[in-house]
Amino acid sequence: MIEKGSFFKLEDHIPFSSKEMSDKYKNGGLTLTFGKTKINYVEGMCVGGGSEINSGLYHRLPNEILKKWEKKNNIQFDRKFLHDSYDQNEIDLSISYYNGKIPKASQKLIEGSESLGWKCVEIPRWYKYNDELGVKQSMTQTFIPKFIENGGTLLTNTEVKKISKNGKSNIVHVISDGVLSNYECDFLFISAGSIDTPFLLRKSGFKGLVGKGLKTHPSFKLTAMFDEEIYSSRDEVSVHQIKEFSPEISMGCSVSNEHYLGMSLNDSNKLSEISNWKRMSSFYAMISPEGSGNVWKMPFFNSPFINYSLTSKDYYNIHKGIYLLSKLLFEAGAIRLFPSGNKIESICKLEDVYKINNISPNLLKLMTIHLFSSVQLSGSREIGPINIDGYLWDDDSIYINDGSILVDSPSVNPQGIIMALSRMNVLKFLNRIKNEV
Repeated sequence: MIEKGSFFKLEDHIPFSSKEMSDKYKNGGLTLTFGKTKINYVEGMCVGGGSEINSGLYHRLPNEILKKWEKKNNIQFDRKFLHDSYDQNEIDLSISYYNGKIPKASQKLIEGSESLGWKCVEIPRWYKYNDELGVKQSMTQTFIPKFIENGGTLLTNTEVKKISKNGKSNIVHVISDGVLSNYECDFLFISAGSIDTPFLLRKSGFKGLVGKGLKTHPSFKLTAMFDEEIYSSRDEVSVHQIKEFSPEISMGCSVSNEHYLGMSLNDSNKLSEISNWKRMSSFYAMISPEGSGNVWKMPFFNSPFINYSLTSKDYYNIHKGIYLLSKLLFEAGAIRLFPSGNKIESICKLEDVYKINNISPNLLKLMTIHLFSSVQLSGSREIGPINIDGYLWDDDSIYINDGSILVDSPSVNPQGIIMALSRMNVLKFLNRIKNEV
């Protein structure tokens, strides 16, 4: 196993702290797409990847979305196989509901939704509860220790530069501490994420649809101030989401410690309000977009170039999401909202949402922690780069096991879906090897 980042134990960092962002996030969490409206995206760069830095919210892919995927890319999922993969992952990762008193930010979502008659649901997480707080069952807590215990070798702070061929074998070219090395293998699994996986493939000579069709869940944040403290010393993330307007729009609560709230207020040019941070929480409206992007390898550049475009319907849904989220928060008792964007005034009543929705889209600060679909599963090489078994149409010795294989937006937090598809790919690979022996 080769990892560009470092190995950290969960207890090495305070969750969602500036130190964690610096150590575990690619570019410290500040990377932008190019396009009319720039989207800030967040990726993990450490052993365990995104599982180490996300909130652990777990979903299965909604059945209506699964059917759309099958039609879009001319594929057919084995339903029993897929559900068995979900089932086993949920055992291995201790998928469970919150154990203890509901976080105050979650309670605000519940109160607002109940008042408006909207659907609000608690989302399970991969957490093991020996006490009220629990421990996130990230990869460094679960599968990676098993990998090492069973003889696996883990190389950290090692960057894969490219892949080449020696006959049928794959040659993996890496650099670590300035030293170049090569590793030879019969089969290769790439799990570098929806940006770096297609980037590595393109550096290695794969072209066609590799890197095309990138999708995200663009999100807009509102920092809400209440007339009471809603701060929790446990750095809890809300476990509730508003699903009344799914799959197009979802709403929930984001990280709301002093560090993150400070960044949000700075975006709103209201950093002077940070003294009230214990009365604040950050909420988001997230859309499933029509628009998409591409990941490119540009000549003479060592980093990927990402362009991303949203459609008029996407902008409509973003503005609709901003209005609905504002309505919910005022209904829940918010006294002031601070939009995340450039030169956008705070609002104190619902009628003032026009201050946000009437500005140019390029002034909105959108972000995402969900990236996928840049190396899509497909029924033919004319539709996507890999087949239903998870390997490249152009090279059956190279498998892809990360969010890039998703066909389209899942409309929900994607980690549970990625893990289920990855398990299926590995089991099909093992069966293939067994039959070829």
